Amino acid sequence: MGTFYLDGRLGAGGQGVVYEAYGADGERVAVKALHRVEDGDRDRFRKEVQAWRRVAPFCTARMLHADLDGSVPFVVSEYVAGPDLRHAVCADEPYGPEELRRLAIGVATALVAIHRAGVVHRDLKPENILLGPDGPRVIDFGIARIMEGTATAGLPMGTLRYMPPERYRGENGDAKVDVWGWGAVVFFAATGRHAFDGDTAGALTYQVATHEPDTSVLPQPLRSLVSAALSKTPADRPTSEQLLLSLVGRSDLADVVKEIAPATPLGPDEPSRSEVAEDVFRCLDSGAQEAVSQVLLRLVAPGERAADTLRSARRAEFADGQSPDQAVEQVLGAFTEAGILVWEGESVTLASAALIRAWPRLRDWVEAERPGLGVHQRVAEAAQVWDGNGRKNSDLFQGTALERARVWAATGRRHLTLNRTERDFLDAGSGLALRRGRLRVLLSTVLAVLLVLAIGAATVAFDQRQTVVTQRDRAVSAQVAGTAQAVRRTDPQLARRLAVASARLAGTPESWSALMALHNQWEDDAVKLPGFVATNSDLDSTGQTLMAAADTRVEFWNVETRRKTGSYTAPARIQRVDLSDDGKTAAVSTEDGYTRVLDVAGARLRDAHTFPTAKEASGYWPGMKLSPLGTYLMVETLDADLKSTLTVWDTRTAERKLTLSASGPVFLLMDSSFSPDEAVLSVPDGKEHRFTWIDTRTKKELPVPIPYEGVKAEDVRGPVVFSPDGKSAAVTVKGGVISVFDRVRGWAGIELKGAEEPTDYPVHFSPDGKYVVQNAVVWESTLSASAPVMRYQTTQGECYPLTALRFTADGSKLRCVGTDGVLRTLDVSAFTRPPAETDGYFQEGVVSADRRTLALPHNDSIDIWSLVSRTKRATVRWDSGPSGDSMAKVELSRDGRLAAVLKGTTIEIWDTARDKEPILGRLLVLDPERSDRASISFAFSPDGKSLAVQAVTKDEVNTLTFWDLTTMRRIREVSANLGYLGEGTVIFQSDGASVIAAPMLGRVAFPSGEVITKGSRSLEVNSLSDDGTTLYTHARDDRAYIRLWDARTLQPVGQDLTTGPVSLPPFAQERGTAISPDGRLFATVHESPPGYQIKVWDSRTRTQLGVPLTGPLKEIVVLAFTPDGSAVTAVDQNGRLFTYAVAPTQLIKDLCARSGGLTEQEWKTQIPDVPYRKTC
Repeated sequence: MGTFYLDGRLGAGGQGVVYEAYGADGERVAVKALHRVEDGDRDRFRKEVQAWRRVAPFCTARMLHADLDGSVPFVVSEYVAGPDLRHAVCADEPYGPEELRRLAIGVATALVAIHRAGVVHRDLKPENILLGPDGPRVIDFGIARIMEGTATAGLPMGTLRYMPPERYRGENGDAKVDVWGWGAVVFFAATGRHAFDGDTAGALTYQVATHEPDTSVLPQPLRSLVSAALSKTPADRPTSEQLLLSLVGRSDLADVVKEIAPATPLGPDEPSRSEVAEDVFRCLDSGAQEAVSQVLLRLVAPGERAADTLRSARRAEFADGQSPDQAVEQVLGAFTEAGILVWEGESVTLASAALIRAWPRLRDWVEAERPGLGVHQRVAEAAQVWDGNGRKNSDLFQGTALERARVWAATGRRHLTLNRTERDFLDAGSGLALRRGRLRVLLSTVLAVLLVLAIGAATVAFDQRQTVVTQRDRAVSAQVAGTAQAVRRTDPQLARRLAVASARLAGTPESWSALMALHNQWEDDAVKLPGFVATNSDLDSTGQTLMAAADTRVEFWNVETRRKTGSYTAPARIQRVDLSDDGKTAAVSTEDGYTRVLDVAGARLRDAHTFPTAKEASGYWPGMKLSPLGTYLMVETLDADLKSTLTVWDTRTAERKLTLSASGPVFLLMDSSFSPDEAVLSVPDGKEHRFTWIDTRTKKELPVPIPYEGVKAEDVRGPVVFSPDGKSAAVTVKGGVISVFDRVRGWAGIELKGAEEPTDYPVHFSPDGKYVVQNAVVWESTLSASAPVMRYQTTQGECYPLTALRFTADGSKLRCVGTDGVLRTLDVSAFTRPPAETDGYFQEGVVSADRRTLALPHNDSIDIWSLVSRTKRATVRWDSGPSGDSMAKVELSRDGRLAAVLKGTTIEIWDTARDKEPILGRLLVLDPERSDRASISFAFSPDGKSLAVQAVTKDEVNTLTFWDLTTMRRIREVSANLGYLGEGTVIFQSDGASVIAAPMLGRVAFPSGEVITKGSRSLEVNSLSDDGTTLYTHARDDRAYIRLWDARTLQPVGQDLTTGPVSLPPFAQERGTAISPDGRLFATVHESPPGYQIKVWDSRTRTQLGVPLTGPLKEIVVLAFTPDGSAVTAVDQNGRLFTYAVAPTQLIKDLCARSGGLTEQEWKTQIPDVPYRKTC
């Protein structure tokens, strides 16, 4: 950000996010990136920054730099090494008397310095007090206001527990606001408890206005000072100068700070990234230290004006033939363990670009190599392309590019070394250039040949130009793909168009990964509507209509079309707005003391009726809320004792329908709600905090079907929320539980667990009532299972509680508006529109070798599905017979026509096209007496006429038997005592000439039984490539990798691809991995509560493509690619078929349909170095 490299996130507040960062000289600083900054706000921020600069650096964090003119304004302050007060107290214990005195003096000193500069902090809380080695430091002037400035009061933004009563009343407040915060902070440090500990906004409001904290545990004079600081009336509180004088008897800040250093040193702060790296370096032996520079420099991508960024590298890139592999492994292992390096699959990168600035050694290495970093990166990328595509001459450097690379390699390197591939690449380029030069000299002696050469030269020039263009397009494709990945959350629409453009430029691994990420991510849209400005906003129940208000103007927007549908100018400044659930009616409360009702369709006043909402004597503006159809308006007023009165008005007639008063600390409006048809009004009972239901027509009380068995009434949080059809309702209960019940029967069998607590976010049902969302957590409300089906992370800046996520009309998306004015949409169709369930419950499944047929065994039958049409073809049933043996394992023939079913020690051969009497024959493959002492595996030959069966018995005898299925007779048997006891695998070679009997027997000729290549204990393979050249060891829960083997030599090939632990079907553990027909892609299943996800891997780059594929909530029993490899299919225990596109052509088609292609102007902005191309 600017010239600062951001590292870890330190925290977030109402106005921005704070990061640890490093300057150009490696100085560790704190950077606060401000959001929600309109052009009109920048002048105010400049005044605040100027005021902050005036604050003397006594117990405060100094400001170092500010940039308020960029697209993201930010402020830089000194970094304070130490925990914040809240974490320190929670991790240890409350402060003792002397510690407390030093803290109180330090914070008071900071307030004096702040107030002398004419600034009010306004957000003093434990999180904003850091405990540095020299004493407490007050940080984060995020909502500070200049006392003589013109900033308006607006809604309170400070932390509710530490805000005084006047801030709750909407007043801006003066320096006494900070004195209140001082008192609450000192109370917290002394007791470990908040002075006001309510768990809802309403409870806190009541406590702050009425509760007197017990300060008797504090020693004098702090007891009296804290009590005075927490006075309800600002005039009764001392000033910060008076606090300091009372504590130390003087107000010379330079002298005072000498008294506040900790009596005993604090525990060590978390070391900086630079310190961690240096410690790791010093612990390495001399050989490994020599290798550090060449390893880390490969992970730095040069930028303009030293704005360096990161690149990833695969393990093979570090093999330079000079640094010992053992030294490189030591470097990679040590820095990875310390968190300096991170791995994604087989690729490694620096955990943070900030290390380039923070660690002096790396900073010096980068500066020494800077002139050649760009050259080396181009060599590295080109060498990978050359090596990965068959080492074609057309991919080699030529001309100037080759000469520049050779000069750098010979004279320009300081710490970098070329790896073997890069050296081969430059050698091959040099050799090609030399051969071409010699050829031109020899042919120049013949004129006729010169003519041919001239023609050939034109062709070569064209080829060279095409090579250069291809190299350029591949480089730009990777760069554009990176941009798409960077903005995919903040601007999904643009990111989709960029991903498509990247793929159109070149089919790079980066572009494929970007396509996969943008196709499958949940973030669907994030847009700030043109001209949208609001201090108050609201959404209808389905996120279709947005209401925005600022000053005296109200605007209505159609969210789908992003068009403004109307506007209204109020007669006075607007205080509050509300939109009915159906989006047809709006209420506007203004400072002239009235609320008016509008028809949204025309943005006009419905009639001349007005409803009184004048500011109360308590200083509060009345709250108001419309009923779902806009028929009623609820208005809440508070008296001087903060007792709530709720008035319900009929908006059509202006008739007062009901008036209710609370007898206790209950805020009626917050916990009141209407049924969807507006026939029932639910209001909280102030005495027992239960709900009372009122018939809006008769005004009589109705029985309340809310069940309280096992739930205390006082544990209920928030209002009753009705489903759209009114048949069900939900209440939030203490402990993070949402209880869903039937309105008629009062059944409460469904408890949805895992909700946030405490929270201001409301509960919303989906339009069909099947799902519930609170903030960004989604549950299925019709299941007894309590865990969420989806959980997503948001902040109030992204989704504000008043405009929180709610389902769209079709239930496929969630939509919200944040405090930054951005409209965000999440696609949740994978969870709310899952494939249809079948009648069965399955624990395993099997797919035919041609990937066209799926078999799902259960109970006494097998469901046969076509994976091409995604339809069930048949159900084949069997009789368990007199033995009563149940099905233990099933395999299919290549074409899916035959099924081999293991029952006990007998394999039955079934014709899946027959629904009656499907058994073609039975093979007794093992003595029944040995069935409990053996594992049996089997496989069909490619033509389906033979079966190979391997039995591994507990006496460590391996037996391989070949069967002729036309006669149901044994052809050959090979048996040997190989000293192995475990699961075996049988795989027919694609030509049918041999069988892989793993692990021990090896490759065996069929049908002779001759052992061609012996196996080994490590040969635990599970599948064979379609071309018969490669065997695969699938990942498991205890084997977090995929390994490749040469199918001829039975030796490992290349490096393992690390996948992480895989979630496996309990009775088919090898089926948690799938290989694409061409062997390019791998797919693995991973448990990711609350469900399961599928990761797709590129075998060439050994990295994950895009983001995990989500949707399945039950265990996945089958995973397979489609016959053409264009999609992945997963089947869960309920028989649901999930299909995910993976082919770039289909991904591009889908993304184009959703977002279109880049416009010429977007192309010019995003891809300026390449001529425009139409992408969709």
